[in-house]
Amino acid sequence: MAGNVLGATRFNAPGIFQGVAFSPDARVLVGLVAGKKRARLHRFRVPDGQPLDPITVPGTFTELAVLPGGDFLLWSREGVARFTADGERIWHVGTAKTGAFDSVALSTDGTSFATHGRDSIASIFDARTGKREGVIKEDGEIYAFAFAPEGRTFATGGEKGVVRVFDQKTRKERAKRKSTKVLALAFSPDGERLAGGHGQGRILFWDAGTLTPIATRHLPTHRFFAEEAGGDVDRGPAACRWLAFLPGGGLVSYGNEHALRWWTADGAEVRRVTVSRQHAQGSAMAIAPGGAWIATGATASGLGVWSGTGERVTGEPALAEPRAIALTRDRLVVATPWTLVSLRRGDGTLIERPSHGPNTAIGALPDGELLVVGEDHARVVRELSDAERRLFDNAASSPRPRVSISRDGKTALYAADLVLEVWDLTRSVRTAALSHEQRVTAFAYGPGDGWVVSVSEDVRIWRPTTPDEPVRTIALPDGAPAYCGGVAVSSIGWIAVSVDRSSGNHDSNSLLVFIDPRSGAVTASLPHPVMRLGQLAFVDHRRVVVVDSAGRLRTADAETGTWLDEPAAEDIDVHGFAIRALAASDDGTEIAHVDGWGNVVVRAFPRTGEEATTPFDLGLDAAAEKPAEDPTKLFEKRLAGTRFLYAGKFQSSALEVRTSKEFREETLRELGGEVTKKSKDATHFVPALIPYTKHVPSKVELEIDARIAKGERVVKMSEKKLNELLLPTFAEARAMLRGEIPDGIARWNRWRSRWQTEYGEFISLAGMDLEGIDLRGANLGAAPLQEAKLARANLAGAELYDAVFRGADLRGANLDGARCGRVDFTQADLREARLGAQLGGARFDGADLRGADLSGADLSYTSLAGARLEGARFPDGYTPS
Repeated sequence: MAGNVLGATRFNAPGIFQGVAFSPDARVLVGLVAGKKRARLHRFRVPDGQPLDPITVPGTFTELAVLPGGDFLLWSREGVARFTADGERIWHVGTAKTGAFDSVALSTDGTSFATHGRDSIASIFDARTGKREGVIKEDGEIYAFAFAPEGRTFATGGEKGVVRVFDQKTRKERAKRKSTKVLALAFSPDGERLAGGHGQGRILFWDAGTLTPIATRHLPTHRFFAEEAGGDVDRGPAACRWLAFLPGGGLVSYGNEHALRWWTADGAEVRRVTVSRQHAQGSAMAIAPGGAWIATGATASGLGVWSGTGERVTGEPALAEPRAIALTRDRLVVATPWTLVSLRRGDGTLIERPSHGPNTAIGALPDGELLVVGEDHARVVRELSDAERRLFDNAASSPRPRVSISRDGKTALYAADLVLEVWDLTRSVRTAALSHEQRVTAFAYGPGDGWVVSVSEDVRIWRPTTPDEPVRTIALPDGAPAYCGGVAVSSIGWIAVSVDRSSGNHDSNSLLVFIDPRSGAVTASLPHPVMRLGQLAFVDHRRVVVVDSAGRLRTADAETGTWLDEPAAEDIDVHGFAIRALAASDDGTEIAHVDGWGNVVVRAFPRTGEEATTPFDLGLDAAAEKPAEDPTKLFEKRLAGTRFLYAGKFQSSALEVRTSKEFREETLRELGGEVTKKSKDATHFVPALIPYTKHVPSKVELEIDARIAKGERVVKMSEKKLNELLLPTFAEARAMLRGEIPDGIARWNRWRSRWQTEYGEFISLAGMDLEGIDLRGANLGAAPLQEAKLARANLAGAELYDAVFRGADLRGANLDGARCGRVDFTQADLREARLGAQLGGARFDGADLRGADLSGADLSYTSLAGARLEGARFPDGYTPS
């Protein structure tokens, strides 16, 4: 495999293969790609996979069969049509005659076909004329239909578990047998046996004429399995979706466990091939006449082809939905919803392993390691085959496959829903949380990592050292975009954002937007119609490269605000509207992107002209730092003189911002503010916004807007911003927990009890100095206390469930009786600490526990991997592992 292409170069073409079929002589494999009002039939030579001339036919079709003589039978839920081998339509039958259907079965000689799958009927047609010859009615949907090879009978099976055999000429029932839900049927080549694949995974055999069961020595069954060190672990039955007889009486079948299985005539399993998920679609299966080849489809990344005995024809990895890319001089790494694949560019070595969820993000670190952010944790790994080193937890409820790494590799940006998090990778500590009202969709570092840019409903420039408010907020053309493909910043500071104003899945209205960060002005908006723009990267100080949903690259100039090229001439109507992935090398001279074939390819972008090196001056260095807070003065007074007017149904707000009335009103009063019912008295207005509904301003909101239009100072804020305003600042939290204000612990707990938002962002306590403090009554459940100073602190009996003490100093601390379920003590210093606590599920990976007393602890499912344990005391009978 070439070091610059990761994916399938054989049995592949642009688009998504929704149907597959072999020619009658088994020498050609045909894959159907559906487009707008037409379909493309890509033909490949078997077994080498070389493309032959494609055929384009008019109409909307999703599946196909190749008839004797070379004609094509094509169908979708809108009807069935026959075309000549050259693509000329012979006849078309619409749903007025077929009725609603899901599938089509073709007779062996190609003279008859049946539509079935809906409305409990199957319609039989003459494939030569398209004339309907009869209808079969069933009690329940018909999932399976098979013609006998001699052409005299056919069989049906389905939802109610009834299998029936009919005379093809008279359509009268010949035999009937009650079974369980039948999903697939197939006759043996001699017509003597009928096999049925069932919803519970079993494959049963019957006499084809009488449906008398045929006993086999073994009972072939599809089952889910997990491959572990000790062998396969049975995970229960998996439905059998497809099956076909082989020469000699054997059988091949496919099930929901994503496996093709080969069986002897007596039901013994002789081979199992795990089908990669990009090909795991039971509807897109085909077996060549004579059983020499088997093909699977329904992917944008090449067809899967096996020999009749299970050998893979091509060893190339077909990538299913590549969503993230990392590119270095040595490696090309791709994350899909199911796998991570690494290609060593020098020698073509491939390494593959399971991903960490459908939206796994990856990024290359300067030292050659790989940062992998999955649905639960962030990890670092040198090679995909190596053990991973865990860095931090991922709190995103809807993660996106994106991470941005600083140029020095010391920090990283990651979006956790409404918050853009800044993580120190060397310390595994979150150093900043940049809050937004809408989900963060894209982000990037500025030159020298001195500032960052984020995209949600607008574009924001932030200084991570002062994360409370953005430095600039920049509105995008036409407001919040329906989609954001990505954002990139050049070496001197130009910002480029790809957005789409259309929310549809069948059209696009994309723009490439350039922003000058010095003024916050949008300097250009370049339209890109038809296809959706995806991720992007700068290749020098002014040129940006962006990929569209057809897999095409376009280049634009930020300084002149113009496209530098035209879209490549592609067959654009056969592509979807996915946001395709793209990544640049460290120096920007190479771009890796997902092309129209579903592969990841690397393309060189040599330097052109002299490179500017002086970054834009945003005036951030001169920005005044905020004076330090005095929490003893601010806590009761910082909202004094404010009058808040709340309007709407806050109980129906989005979960990530929904709070109780007590939190909104009592916390406000505690901070010196008031609640008002009159719009004329309000200094602040907060409307409730109901998700998935169009916001219609209420009467009081219109009155507030009128006051603002007159120039009166009234602050309108979202519920998200209100929540942030009412949360304690770091200084206030420290003052409460240290007892520096009256009843500090009680006030802390009162705030915690009011803060009911399930998905709300919790104030970070990382690095807080609580050394020697009595915290026995404090509710610290789920508190982020990374690197906190807690030496000799008294936490006896405290509620600490799900708290994070990663890297914290807990030397000599007392945690006896504390509830520490699932607490993270990774890399913490716990020397001489008293840990007679409930520690079920806690992690002490790499922690220092020398001299610690755990003799009274509950250590169920506790991890002590890499911990220092010299002198530590454990419960009687407990042996650390």
